[in-house]
Amino acid sequence: MNAEKYFSAEEKERIRQTVAAAEQRTSGEIVPMIVAACRPYAEIELGGLAAGLAMGTLAALFFHDPWGAVQTQLSLPLTGGLLGYILCRIPAIKRRLISNARIDEAVHLRSLAAFTAHGLHYTRAHTGILIFASLFEHRVEVLADKGINEKVQPGTWDEVVRILTSGLKSNNGCEAFCKAIEGCGDILATHFPRQP
Repeated sequence: MNAEKYFSAEEKERIRQTVAAAEQRTSGEIVPMIVAACRPYAEIELGGLAAGLAMGTLAALFFHDPWGAVQTQLSLPLTGGLLGYILCRIPAIKRRLISNARIDEAVHLRSLAAFTAHGLHYTRAHTGILIFASLFEHRVEVLADKGINEKVQPGTWDEVVRILTSGLKSNNGCEAFCKAIEGCGDILATHFPRQP
């Protein structure tokens, strides 16, 4: 899934307007972000290739005919390797071959990198917040800067994560992002009202 094409131009504009409205009520800065995947996980595809080659080789040895064609003996491992590689490129299969711990780590590292890349740690009073969603991993993470974390309990963001996760699962991504942004705006407005 291409994250750039996930939202239509109208939906992107609606999200921008929701961010602007939320930021009007607070001194905090909110950045929503959606990515296709946090990393490529190429080792899964290579593992599928290796497993397919191994299974094809075993099949070639099992069905070995000393007088058979060399092409048959070579085609089984190559076909198995190709099939294993192709199967592991299917997102639903690939995702099941990756442990939850590896997915959580990849999402967290990518969201930290995005938080830094967007300069959210440079906001006045350290009130930046990133709402991060990854389509392949099916994960959402909310990162808040230290100024927010000093006043807001970490569990506060669980409802925002739940809203966005369920919205993305039900293909209501725009609506879910807008609700998540509004929720973050409400929390920030309570603790960090807009300063004149």
